[in-house]
Amino acid sequence: MEEEPLPSDPLLVDKPGEDAVLVDKPGEDAVLVDKPGEDPLLVDKPGEDPLLREINYTFSLIFSITIAVFGNSFLYGYQIGVVNTPSHIITDFYNSTYYERRGGNWSNVQAYASYLEGLNKTISDSNASTTQGPAEKTPADFGVDESLLLEKWELELLWSSTVAAFVLFGMVGAFLALKVADTVGRKRGMVVITFIMFLAAILGGITVIAKSPECLILSRVLVGLHSGLNITLVPLYLTEIAPKKIRGAVGTCHQLAITVGILFSQILGMTELLGTVDLWPLLFAFNAIPSLVCLFVLPFCPESPRWMLIAKNREEEAKTAMQKLRGYDNVEDEMEEMRLEAIQAKKSDKANFTLKDLLTTPELRMPTLIACVGQISQQWSGINAVMSYSAFIFAQANVSATNIPYVIVGTGFVNVVATIIAVPLMEKLGRRPLLLWPMCVMAGSFVLMTIFLQLQFDPSLKASHSTLAMICIILMHLYIVGFALGLGPIPFTIVAEIFRQESRAAAMSLSVACNWICNFILMWTFPFLRDGLEAYTYLLFVVILVAAIIFIFFFVPETKDKTIEEIVSSISLGGRAHGKRDGLKINEDDTLMGNTKV
Repeated sequence: MEEEPLPSDPLLVDKPGEDAVLVDKPGEDAVLVDKPGEDPLLVDKPGEDPLLREINYTFSLIFSITIAVFGNSFLYGYQIGVVNTPSHIITDFYNSTYYERRGGNWSNVQAYASYLEGLNKTISDSNASTTQGPAEKTPADFGVDESLLLEKWELELLWSSTVAAFVLFGMVGAFLALKVADTVGRKRGMVVITFIMFLAAILGGITVIAKSPECLILSRVLVGLHSGLNITLVPLYLTEIAPKKIRGAVGTCHQLAITVGILFSQILGMTELLGTVDLWPLLFAFNAIPSLVCLFVLPFCPESPRWMLIAKNREEEAKTAMQKLRGYDNVEDEMEEMRLEAIQAKKSDKANFTLKDLLTTPELRMPTLIACVGQISQQWSGINAVMSYSAFIFAQANVSATNIPYVIVGTGFVNVVATIIAVPLMEKLGRRPLLLWPMCVMAGSFVLMTIFLQLQFDPSLKASHSTLAMICIILMHLYIVGFALGLGPIPFTIVAEIFRQESRAAAMSLSVACNWICNFILMWTFPFLRDGLEAYTYLLFVVILVAAIIFIFFFVPETKDKTIEEIVSSISLGGRAHGKRDGLKINEDDTLMGNTKV
C-alpha cells in the first residue's frame, strides 16, 4: 500500500491502537500537541534550542533588578550597619532626654564633662609636677544631680530595645510576607511596603527635634517589619523574572545590594560625615530616599510572569511581561515551562501553601529542610557577629581605636568586592561548589584566627603583637570573602529554585523567619559567649560550619541550568545532590521529561 505524503503543515497522524504522533515540518516553528491522557509536550523547531539562545540583557530586566534591590535589599543592608557607628551618641541622647524629663539641666552635665576632660589633660601634661593643684570640683558644684541620670541597666534596656526591635519585627515581617507575596504579588507587594519605610524615615529623622527616644525605637520597629517583608519578596521576584541561564547571578544581586547598603551605612556613619551629635538623625531619615524611588519607579517594572500565570491564571499579561523582560516575542519555551508547572500546581489541589502545609506535605520535607538549614547556616556561621562586633574584634587584635572605623569600612568594601565576584561565578561554577569550598575557607579562617588571637595574650610575644594583629585582620577579611562568595547569596537564591510556584512563597517566608530567629538568638547570646570564651568563641562557629558542609555535600542539589521541575523532581523523587547517577536520572535523560525543551 502506497504511503500517503505528509501535508505541508504538521499533522497528528493516528494509528489504530496507538497514541497521536507529532509530525513536524522541518525548518518551521514547533507545534504544541496534546497526546491522549498525557500532559502537553512542546517540540521545538529543529536547529533552535532555547538553552543555546543568547541572553538578552534588556533595559526592562536590568532596570527591574536595579530598582527592586535598591529600594529593598540595599535598605536592609543599610539597617544592619546604621546603628553601630553612632551608638555612643545615641545612648548619650537617651540619657540627656530622660535627665531633662526628670527636671535636670543637661547643659550642667556637659559643663562638668568638659571640666573633667580639661582636668585629665592638665594632669597628663604635668605628670612630673609635684605641685598640689586646686581641689577637684564635684558634680554638685556644676548643678548636676546624679540621681536624675539613667541607671546603667535602664540605659542598656533602652539600647537593647532599639536593637532588638529591628530583629523582632523582622521575624513578624517574614511571616507576613507569605500572605503579601501570594495575595498582592511580588512587585506590588514591594511597592506597598515602601510606605512602612517612609514612615520609619520620618520618625527616625525627627527623634532629636521631638526629644523622643521612643520615636527612634518605633522607627526601628517599622524598619524591622519592612526588612522582614522585603528580603522575602525580593529573592522571589528576582528568581521569577530572571532567564534560567543567569538565575543564580540575578539572585546574587540581592546579596550584593545588601553588602553595598552595609558599606554605605558605615561610610555615612563616620564622624567626618553624619556620625556627629548634630547630624546623626539624618542617618535614619536617609531611608526615605530609596523608599521614594521604589514607590514612584517600581510600578513601571513588570510583575513576575510566573506569579501572574501560575497563581492568577493571567496568561496574556504574563506573556506580555515575559516579552518585555526578554526583549523578543518568541517566549513560548518559558511560557510552556510555566504551563507545565501550573498543571502540577493544579494536581496538588492547593493554589497557595500555608506554613502548615509546607511542614506536613511529605514531598516538601527535604526541600524545606534544605531551605531552613541554608538560612540557619548563614546566620550561625558568625557573619553578623563579625559585622556587629567588628570594632571589638579589631580591638582584640590590638588595632588602635583611631583606626578601627576605617578598618571597619575596609571590611565592608571587601564584602562588596567579593560579592561582585560571586555574580559571574554563580553561573560558571554552580551553587554547590560556591557553598562548599568557601565554607571550608571560612572554617579554616576562624580556626587560625582563634590561634593568633590567643597568641595576643602571651606576654613573651609582646614584640610580635603588631604582626599578629595584621594576620588576624587578614584572616577576618578572608572569612568575609568566603561568606560573600557562598553563604551570603546562595541560601536566598536556592530557596526560590527548589520549590514550585504554589509552595515557593511559603518556603521563602519560613526560611527567612528562621534567618531572623537565628539572628535574634545570636544577637543576645554572642556578648555572653564572647565574655566567657573570648577568642575560643569562634570555634563554636567552626563546629556549625563543619556540620553545614556535611549536610550540603549529601543533600543539597545543584540547581544551575535546571528547570524548576527538574530540580523539584531530583529532590522529591530521591535524586538529591546526585540526581544524575541515581536510579531516576532526572537530570540526565531528557526522555524522562517527555523530550520537553525548556
